[in-house]
Amino acid sequence: MYNVLKEKYNYVQNIILAVFLFINVSNAFPAHSANIAGGKDESNWAPRTKAAIDSVIKINAGNKNAYAVFDWDNTSIYADVQDNLFIYQIENLLFKMTPDEFRYSFIHYADTGSKENILIPADNFVTPYVNADCAPVNINLIAEDCYSDYKYFYDSYRKINPKSVNNISLDKLRQSDRFKDFKAKMWFTYAALEDSFSPNAAYTWVMFVTYPGFTSNEIKKIVVKAMDWGIKREGKKVYFDSPAALPGKAGAISNTNAENYFCNTIRPTPEMGNLFRELEKNKIHTYICTASMQEIIETVATTPKFGYNLPKNHVIGLRLKKDKAGKYLPEYDFSGNYAINSMAGKAVNINNILAARYNANPVMIGGDSDGDYYMMTQLSGLNGEKMLNNYKPLQLVLIVNRIKGGKIGEICKIAARQLSGESSGTTTVVLQGRDENKGIWIPTEKTLKLGKSGQENLRLLP
Repeated sequence: MYNVLKEKYNYVQNIILAVFLFINVSNAFPAHSANIAGGKDESNWAPRTKAAIDSVIKINAGNKNAYAVFDWDNTSIYADVQDNLFIYQIENLLFKMTPDEFRYSFIHYADTGSKENILIPADNFVTPYVNADCAPVNINLIAEDCYSDYKYFYDSYRKINPKSVNNISLDKLRQSDRFKDFKAKMWFTYAALEDSFSPNAAYTWVMFVTYPGFTSNEIKKIVVKAMDWGIKREGKKVYFDSPAALPGKAGAISNTNAENYFCNTIRPTPEMGNLFRELEKNKIHTYICTASMQEIIETVATTPKFGYNLPKNHVIGLRLKKDKAGKYLPEYDFSGNYAINSMAGKAVNINNILAARYNANPVMIGGDSDGDYYMMTQLSGLNGEKMLNNYKPLQLVLIVNRIKGGKIGEICKIAARQLSGESSGTTTVVLQGRDENKGIWIPTEKTLKLGKSGQENLRLLP
């Protein structure tokens, strides 16, 4: 009898709470805001998602121990800043390594538990990362091709090497088979490393092959230019395939066959910029926890024209060591027992840095992919995961819904069950949908995938 009365009480209590949230839903964010990064915030929050966030802000406003943590790429912004910068650097041949330095960077990565760089395994990449003839490809084969291409650029383009024998223009180089081969194989390797070995292999590799030789200020200027370039571009899938006339050691590469596309744009998300401001206004400090390089995300998050205006030093991301001249090295910075900030490393760094500082877990975490699963679950106990500490579980998980399976898909299912009225402990999980063709949010938990159209293609789960 007691259990029946308890269930009825909880049911009535939940109804009262829901009514309270919907009455107050418009108070947390302005219905229409000023222009942000060239776009207008039409407050395209899914109503129940917005209500849940509004509730967390009201409950925690002014609490000195309250803070919120968000992933960056595809959560705080549409698409991926690191990917956009990678292609922009390739398109403009923005590199500062000698050919031998480039070769070293290409075949190494870093991982938690090893203080020194690790050789990328010589094992063949997993399917579908084969060449256009369906023959296997490995890091050593593709490294030879990209090294050969890079050496050609180094000997031909004076913005990489002022002492180069030749002086070929960038426009002419872009038209060459060498350039097309380089772009296709660099993009292919980035994806192949993640799927064949680990996210850490891919995320540290992409830093090793792009940033060494640059200073922080130089990279920050490139980031802003890359953002301006990406924002202007149409949202669509773009595939880079290498020319059959230049097979090299690895053979011709078809990113099309591997379904390995580049999202052709990057778009600031005004709703997230407004959320960050509202959190800070209510004394809830806001942090970014990203698997991209820390300084490139800091640049976007703090540059006013992109609309986020986060305080400095509020980004936790991947880090590289620097030499005495302040130039990046192809070496991960583990100083201070800092984990590689991806996958489980995100939860570890939040626990060791932020939870220790505030004596509490975040009140809210936002993310979009498997890389965010651990910080969502190991600071809440969701999905049966063991918590990293004894602090109260986080109160709310926000997932930007990309219709993904895997570990993040399990958390999306929890959100779907909660939408249907099922209780799942102390942590609420909410979804936010988007139209990937336009690079904008839409006022529903469902998402329209890139390349799809029509209401019938809106999806809540895979």
